[in-house]
Amino acid sequence: MTAAVHPALLAVRRRQRAGVAGRRVGWVLLPLVVVSTGLHQVGWGERALSNALVAAVAVLNTVHLGLAAYVFGLVRPRRTLKVFHIYLGYALGVVIWASQTTLGREPLHTWLTVLMAVGIGAHLVLAARHAARRRAAQHAYEDVLSG
Repeated sequence: MTAAVHPALLAVRRRQRAGVAGRRVGWVLLPLVVVSTGLHQVGWGERALSNALVAAVAVLNTVHLGLAAYVFGLVRPRRTLKVFHIYLGYALGVVIWASQTTLGREPLHTWLTVLMAVGIGAHLVLAARHAARRRAAQHAYEDVLSG
């Protein structure tokens, strides 16, 4: 006979899986944004390829934002890097949509692209910091369990 798992524990596990999925989508989204922006900026590639990349970026950006909103929700504003990272991610999602959908509207598109690049850089730095902390916490937990 198996013991029933508490609903709160199931909810935590769902959020953890959604967080992992959101990070994976983000890592797929990153090169697509770079390629999409690069193709447009240097004028390479066909219009159809550029449009397909913009559509893919818009869809993945929406999924990434949706998963983040599911995992974190509207966090109470506090002066912590974690909360800043969450709200930076939400704002960055909007900037990515705006940048990718204003092709040909200069100088707006260029300014949004620069803002997007700076935001992505900051988001990646904070993501790396949080990944290192998650990894350290996981190792500490495994050490406690092992002995």
